[in-house]
Amino acid sequence: MYQRVQAAIPQIDLVGLAPTLLAFMKANIAGQALVFQNQHGVTSKPGCVIASPSYSGVTDQDYVHHWVRDAAITAMEIAASLAPGNGVDQTLCDYVAFSATCQSNVDSDPHVGFFRACFNIDGTPRDWTDQKDGPALQSLAFVQAWPYLKTNAKATATKVAQRNLDETVGDWQSDIGKFGPWEDNKGPSLFARAAQVRFLDEVATVNTLGLSQSAGFDAALDGLRNALGTHWDDAQAYYRSIPGGQPGSASTDISGYDPNAEVVMACIYGSIPCIEPKLLATAAKLRGAFDVGGPVGYPINRDDRDRGFGPMVGRYPSDTYDGDTSDAVNTGHPWALCTTNFAQLYYCLAKAFQAGHGVPYDELTGPFFDQLGLDETAVNDAAQAKTVADALRTAGDAMLQAVIFHSDHYRLSEQFDSATGYEKSVQDLTWSYAAYLSAVRERN
Repeated sequence: MYQRVQAAIPQIDLVGLAPTLLAFMKANIAGQALVFQNQHGVTSKPGCVIASPSYSGVTDQDYVHHWVRDAAITAMEIAASLAPGNGVDQTLCDYVAFSATCQSNVDSDPHVGFFRACFNIDGTPRDWTDQKDGPALQSLAFVQAWPYLKTNAKATATKVAQRNLDETVGDWQSDIGKFGPWEDNKGPSLFARAAQVRFLDEVATVNTLGLSQSAGFDAALDGLRNALGTHWDDAQAYYRSIPGGQPGSASTDISGYDPNAEVVMACIYGSIPCIEPKLLATAAKLRGAFDVGGPVGYPINRDDRDRGFGPMVGRYPSDTYDGDTSDAVNTGHPWALCTTNFAQLYYCLAKAFQAGHGVPYDELTGPFFDQLGLDETAVNDAAQAKTVADALRTAGDAMLQAVIFHSDHYRLSEQFDSATGYEKSVQDLTWSYAAYLSAVRERN
């Protein structure tokens, strides 16, 4: 009897899959010859990046919108896929133009905050939350896209990024009413702050876009750097994603919100280095929460361990977002992007060890290395740096292998069912593809 096709994991070239997943990701970007329509009949403008073509009959979630953060991360991967000297890329030029449209529409509406995180596919602001990561990541995407932009697109990118910089500097101390990347709790987000620091660092050093620093620039950069340290919880020995956060709604519970995958993302997309001991301590607790024997261990991770790969991780221990329905469930599920971001952390750290810049095994980092079977002797011996790097790379591969094994013919949704491993929530999540592509670039 014919059975469902599955990936032959031992034979999979994880890096070789990148062009296929890049094509899937690009299918979610509106262009001159590719448009989307939402449920209201509104047609997209070129450069709009939809989070997912979510109207599939599987979910009641509407992801046919342009999230500033998701779009920026996607644009970074488009730029990274291009060869040096590639010349002008129209997709990136369209992305810059659409970003300018969104920013202009915010300015024309006094009821919309500058940090609005989500837009309709025609560039008008959506009735949504404000999040502070978007403008920083958008500007960093412009930096990466810079060699592939037309002259007029460069001028537009500089203008948009200058406004992003001015607002980031002017508003750096205010997190009232601002939400974290998961859009369920509000307060000062480690991820957003790390993204902002990375943006301001780029302006302070390379300044690819030629931006002008306002009078409060230095104070903002120093203040944000110092603020990152306030997220450390010494008693719990992990970074809190949103210390002192408030529930975004009456149905949201801030307890069980940490350890949070947002912290790993603060390394992948922000300024926290992969060799930071407190980051690794937090990452170990995050993996441990979802792995076999963890307090919210996913049953699928037990099955995958028997198969020789995994584990997959979710957003945070108390997560109840199902993705197929807006109603909460009893437990959350592993996310493709969280798992691939975690794999990238392993790859980043492997490169650091191989370059002679590893991190010592100590009270903070020990649990992180223990999960990989690496002891103090190996980690602290410079002569064994390659052995450590190989173990880290193998751990990253095991996570990516789980994601590919549970994919639907290499197409990536938002989540995987925590018990069966089958894909759930919205299909073809753009950020899932971008996160995979980012991970294999780091690996390569």
